[in-house]
Amino acid sequence: METIDTRVDQIAEEIASWESAQQESLLQRLAELNYRRGLKSLSEKIQRRLEIEGKLHQSVEEMFAEMARIRESVAADDYRR
Repeated sequence: METIDTRVDQIAEEIASWESAQQESLLQRLAELNYRRGLKSLSEKIQRRLEIEGKLHQSVEEMFAEMARIRESVAADDYRR
């Protein structure tokens, strides 16, 4: 039975035989995929939080207005100190 480490070693050996331009292309593609996965994960977390807070269907304008109120409140509190 092939283990994941064995498979990773085989893939690494194959990639090591590629030209450097091909390796660079692969690295760029991996970075892109990881970035997209990270954005998707963040989006899902934000959606879950908005759902819990009952704000999932709030309009963008309402969200920005609420954020502006929060910023103003924080700034006013910091100014008093």
